[in-house]
This record gives sequence, C-alpha cells and structure tokens, in this order.
Amino acid sequence: MAIPFFSKKEVVLIDPRNLLINLVHCQRVTNNKLMGLYKKDPSFMKYVHLPLQDLAFHLNLPPNVHQEFFRQFLSISETDLQHYYRQRNISIITVVDPQYPPLLKHISDPPAVLFCKGNLQLLQNIRSLSVVGTRNPTEYGCNCIDYFIRPLARKQWTIVSGLALGIDAMAHWTAIQENTKTIAVIAGGLDHLYPKKNSRLADIISAEHLILSEYPPNRKPEKWMFPLRNRIISGLTMGTFVAQASRKSGSLITAMHALEQGRIVFSPLVPLFDESVFGNIQLLNDGASLVFSDEDIVREIRPMLYPFFDDDK
Repeated sequence: MAIPFFSKKEVVLIDPRNLLINLVHCQRVTNNKLMGLYKKDPSFMKYVHLPLQDLAFHLNLPPNVHQEFFRQFLSISETDLQHYYRQRNISIITVVDPQYPPLLKHISDPPAVLFCKGNLQLLQNIRSLSVVGTRNPTEYGCNCIDYFIRPLARKQWTIVSGLALGIDAMAHWTAIQENTKTIAVIAGGLDHLYPKKNSRLADIISAEHLILSEYPPNRKPEKWMFPLRNRIISGLTMGTFVAQASRKSGSLITAMHALEQGRIVFSPLVPLFDESVFGNIQLLNDGASLVFSDEDIVREIRPMLYPFFDDDK
C-alpha cells in the first residue's frame, strides 16, 4: 500500500507532532536535520507556523533542493496519512511525545520519529537488555544465549535485538518461548523486513510484542542503515550483551554505540584463540564487563536504574 500524498493548497499544522511526522516523510529531511531543530527548540513550537522558505532555512537544506522539498511537503495529506497508519495498526511516536522511550531520548542522536507495530508499553520497561551477536553462531554462541538470556527471559526481562539471523533471532525466539516480551529494531521500513527468512518471527513480534523503525514503512533498507539502527538497539536499554562476535562483526558497532551512550556492555568469558570470538576479546580489552551468569548482568544494571528496579526479580 502506497503512502498517501496528494496536492493541497493550504498547509494546516495543528501541532509540533504533525510537523515532525510530515517532515520525516520528505526525502531531503534527514534525522540529523530534524534533531538539529529539536536541539534548538525541544517543543518544536517555533517551527509550526513558519513559512516553508524559513523552515527550509532552519533545516539547513541547500537552495537547489528547496523546490523538491516544498513539493513533497505540500503534497502530504495529514488526514489521509493518519488514516493510512490507523488502518495498518502502525503507531507513530515522535521525540516530542511523552511516550517516547526515556532511555533512547538521552543518546546523542536519537531518532526523531519511530514507526511502531505492536505493544508500545514495552518501550517503557526499564527491565530490558539488548542482545546482539554474529549471524553465524557456533555451539558456544548458542549456549551463551541459553545460559545468560533464557534465565533473564524467565524473570520477565524484555529482550531487544535486531531481527538478524543467528544470535539476534535466537534472542527473540528465547524471549517468546519463555513468555516474556521482545522488541525488534529493523533497518528499513516496516514494509521491507529483512531478512525474509525471519518473516514468521517478525509476524509474531509485530502481533504480540513490538517491532519498530525510524523510517516510514515504504523505505527500503540500504546497507548504511544497518549500522545506524544499532544505536537504537543499544539506546533502548541500559545494557548490551554481546553473545559472540568475530573481529569484524556488526554487533561490535552496537557495542561501541552502547559504550558511547554510557551504557554497560557485557561479554561472556571466551576462548582466547577462537577467531569466532575475537570481537568479544576486543570488547573486554576496551572495557566491557566480563560476566559469568545472568545474575552478574542484573547486579551491574540494578544500580543504574535505582530506585525503579524491583529487587525481588
């Protein structure tokens, strides 16, 4: 289903939220440009009634793309857009909304808009952990998910991952099997889930858990989007567990984001000469926390969430 655009003579913007939603559907308006506006005015009120020429100036759009921006912006029907998303059970959360994930808002480059399908309440659960790792886990990596993540799932921790093959999918399935909740963060829009092999998993998550993206549903995933979405995976939680990572694993990007965000990165003890875990060795050298059980993860996260942490779980 195509996102509805049509020509309209007037722009009626009721509130900052609508403005943000309209802008994110304009191709030339990047997240950095939107967050540039947010940093100048977190309420977004000063931009609501600006002439389009002034809005383009504040967005720092080059003059040669102004006409394209004006055309796209003026072609958006707010009413039709809202109807389109309601029909598809897709919720939109903007950075000015009270339900925006509190931990995510405090990273250096949070997404201005989130497109979500599923249970939005999961975004408020502080008892959560990001789990990442290689797409080609060995038996050791698989055992790490069972040993560390399954007990946390049984204690009703929300597991956040990226819907990729391998460790990501195992983490999601573990949460589902243990009747806890899981959040999947994807690179492209909700209409372009990747990889296709995880389509059944994605259907379950969107129906019973939560799947989200920072892009409108019709946006196809591009290679550069995958490392970028990793900042959201780490930003949603106070801790990231790296089950198994080789020297060039994409999960190291998530771990680096977590460290930059002031979050805790956890790694299991790994064999010294096994190339499939060289990434973990590098992380431990860079300051990741060495953990020997799920209780070690809880023990380190608990002080960062005090007094909101319920000690009896």
